Amino acid sequence: MNHTKKILFISCLILLVLLALLIPQSNRTKRYAVFAGYNPDKTIHPYIITYLKGLKEVTDGIVYIADSELDPKEYKKLKGLVLHTEHTRHNEYDFGSYKRGFNWLKKQGYLNKADELIFANDSSYAPMQSFKPMFATMAQKKDLDFWGNTQNSRLNPHLQSYFLVFRKKILHSKNFAHFINKIKHQEISSNYILKYEIPLTPYLKSLGYHWDSYIPYQEFQQFDLPDNNSYPLTLISKYNNQFLKRRTFTAQLDIRENTQDVLRYIYKHYPLRYQEIIAEIDPHFIPKDIKE
Repeated sequence: MNHTKKILFISCLILLVLLALLIPQSNRTKRYAVFAGYNPDKTIHPYIITYLKGLKEVTDGIVYIADSELDPKEYKKLKGLVLHTEHTRHNEYDFGSYKRGFNWLKKQGYLNKADELIFANDSSYAPMQSFKPMFATMAQKKDLDFWGNTQNSRLNPHLQSYFLVFRKKILHSKNFAHFINKIKHQEISSNYILKYEIPLTPYLKSLGYHWDSYIPYQEFQQFDLPDNNSYPLTLISKYNNQFLKRRTFTAQLDIRENTQDVLRYIYKHYPLRYQEIIAEIDPHFIPKDIKE
């Protein structure tokens, strides 16, 4: 091979490598997340870091907005995990954090190049393993404009706001921006559910947008309660649910399955997540037959 042909061969090889790198990138979903949190002790617990790392695997950037202050020494835990973070008491709960994160991403120009936007909050231990299979499954449902992990039929069918995903048509909708920006402080905390979570799904549906949940709600019609999260063992063991609501181990959520069985299953299948959970909950929930 003479010198000219050698240079041409190397040039073609470099071009092919560059094309191989660039083509998958151009087809990949560009996705950002707003993560809403509340840290009453001004620290970031390990389960939060796990959640952020899980989101980082499926996003191009995370904005972490907390409705609480943070010890300055704690910020180093977020290095390399988030694009931007704010920790100040704004008194608008998770929806106020969603609003602030949405507007920051919009102002910085990230939403102009986004295919999807996640709203997620710290009310769950997640992911049990990885969010990737869930996003791969929902990517096949190309007719959807927005989706969530679970839905609830209380008052009207709606996606639950602890994990929501909005696609491009909605991101550029003035109506969606208007809904988000009308969020304001509510004196009664349940009003955030009544004024924002429950109405959001039918509002977007009325504008012609299509929606569904990752967990197939119709398969839960046999159960007594409208909230799928009341059946955590079924969700995790049968439907590959990546979320376990933290209220599972409190009196704030009506759980209809044995919580110790839930922990036994997590211990067997997701041992790292088990360790984080038992560090957070009251010891009386922990099965005595699990030897550490």
